[in-house]
Amino acid sequence: MNRPKPPPDRLILLGTVAGAHGVKGVLKLRPAGGPPGDPDLFPALGEVELDGRRRAVRWAGRTARHLLLALDGVATREEAQALAGREVLGEARRFPPLPPGEYYWFQLLGLTVRHARSGEELGALAEIIPTPAHDVYVVRQGDREVLLPAVEEVITAVNLEEGWLTALPPPGLLEVYAD
Repeated sequence: MNRPKPPPDRLILLGTVAGAHGVKGVLKLRPAGGPPGDPDLFPALGEVELDGRRRAVRWAGRTARHLLLALDGVATREEAQALAGREVLGEARRFPPLPPGEYYWFQLLGLTVRHARSGEELGALAEIIPTPAHDVYVVRQGDREVLLPAVEEVITAVNLEEGWLTALPPPGLLEVYAD
């Protein structure tokens, strides 16, 4: 099953405005991918979409729980606070390339997951759970859900062009999730 390539101008959720930080219009942002988020991504994107408008990124930083984001057109605490609850989006085509073997979550979600040895379809990558040790991939097929550690020994290949990844689950793991 080939997954159609997403349009390059597809908007990716980066986070939600949690409120203002300070008095100069800096936004506190709850990252979409869970804590803590990478502030270096925002200057690399150059601009984001917020409240239906494209806005240039002036700078980005981080606190223990939030990203901080300064955007053109948001200059006061009141303007920043008025944007609370709004989503911050970035164009997929603007994301900087990653080193080989690394992927953005939005590239992986929805991929078909196949068993590396048998070729059996295990489902689709529906969710990614970050943990301190490594991410965990949630693979769903109907009512069945399998949790796979996102490590090289388990996730053996990723093909974004064709829309699949292969996994070699540890012995006994699939039996634990059997119906």
